[in-house]
Amino acid sequence: MNAPSLYAAIDLGSNSFHLVVMRSDGAHLQSIECKRELVRLAAGVDNTTGRLTKEARNRALRCLTHFHDALKQIPDAHITAVGTSAFRSLMGDAQFLSQAETALGQPIRILSGEDEARYIYRGVSQGRDEHARRFVLDIGGGSTELIVGSGRQAEVVASLDLGCVTLTSQFLNEDRLTNEQLAACEAQVDAQIATVSDRFKDVQWDDVIGSSGSIKAVSWALSNLGLISDGLIERRQLDRLHPVLTQAESQQQLSQLLELNPRRIAVFAAGYIILHRVFHAFDLDSMRISHQAIREGLIDEMIEPALVVGG
Repeated sequence: MNAPSLYAAIDLGSNSFHLVVMRSDGAHLQSIECKRELVRLAAGVDNTTGRLTKEARNRALRCLTHFHDALKQIPDAHITAVGTSAFRSLMGDAQFLSQAETALGQPIRILSGEDEARYIYRGVSQGRDEHARRFVLDIGGGSTELIVGSGRQAEVVASLDLGCVTLTSQFLNEDRLTNEQLAACEAQVDAQIATVSDRFKDVQWDDVIGSSGSIKAVSWALSNLGLISDGLIERRQLDRLHPVLTQAESQQQLSQLLELNPRRIAVFAAGYIILHRVFHAFDLDSMRISHQAIREGLIDEMIEPALVVGG
């Protein structure tokens, strides 16, 4: 048997940057190291220039330098780095992209929304029933991906140009949330979902899985409120969380009510609204949580490239 090999995937998201190092023995993947840094890249885009603010640029480059130090023992052929929604919006900022690749010491591939969705599905599907049909949802900082597939192959994919960071800055950037703010945000989410819903018409699935930090945060909040005990998100319990968002006098009080980190609370309401509207738009009853997502999909491709993403 060959000696175990190390692989690394770097996922440069709109809210956080992630690095995962995994060991493969040819049959199984074992997580060796995980790093996550809150960079808030999408929130650092200057609306007038379309470029990053100095503070956001410095946060990003500092994080990438830290990641570079963690990659020194891994061969370049076993490393992949991708940028998602925020990087898509910064494709015209060649100077930042060059600085980012220099800091990381690796090329950064900017994924389309649909390719991002396919990698998410591939990662979520690892170790699951090869014959099951799955509906997978991932809520990021700047985009939201919906995928239906069979086994490990995505079949119907959609990427919505909205996420928990961008929606927060548009609609929910106040210390106390109001019903009017929530309604405006919900209308925007519903309108975006409507643009892709026909792709999923008459498509069937056996399982529903959520794979992002925003969805995990909703699961934790429901558990902390005593509404669920097994991590399974159900629509009727999700509905009961809605009025809690406007009961709190401030973000700090909401953080205390839901027993969540204040940094997560800053974008919690937007993530909740996306999840809630997807549940209703697609008539979902419940959703399980996956701890695997795009990073595992990227590593799986390096190990088994024959399963082509985008094919």
